[in-house]
Amino acid sequence: MKIAKAILNYAWEVVKESIAQIFTLLGFFIAWLTMTGTAQQITGIFTVIALVIWLATIPLRKED
Repeated sequence: MKIAKAILNYAWEVVKESIAQIFTLLGFFIAWLTMTGTAQQITGIFTVIALVIWLATIPLRKED
């Protein structure tokens, strides 16, 4: 039960962080849409990598 609660708490934190950064994510998406070829692929890959790292480090940025 504790694991399920921890997962739900983390999911809620992800939602809150995503809402707080919606315009940044929108900018990354627009940049990706406006590019073509290799630049678009590289931008997309690094955007996804940055997003994963950003979401994985939520506990490090959380103030107690």
